[in-house]
Amino acid sequence: MEKQRGSFKVWYAFSLAWQLGFIIAVPIGLFLLLGMWADKTLGTHPLLLLVGIATGIATTIYEVYHTIMPLLEEKNKSRHAAN
Repeated sequence: MEKQRGSFKVWYAFSLAWQLGFIIAVPIGLFLLLGMWADKTLGTHPLLLLVGIATGIATTIYEVYHTIMPLLEEKNKSRHAAN
């Protein structure tokens, strides 16, 4: 039973790491490419590229925060329940 619990924790950690990787890479990459395309189309180089990067970073911060906070709140609740 203890081995199954340890295995679950390892896979849960891998799953969370994989999810965070996508949460970080996809918005930044998508908005970066969108900014590059818009700059090329509208001739505003590098304005929209920088806006795209900033938007991607802001989106990433928002998504990571909302992914991690429930986990931290759950851990704090279990810690306070143990005391």
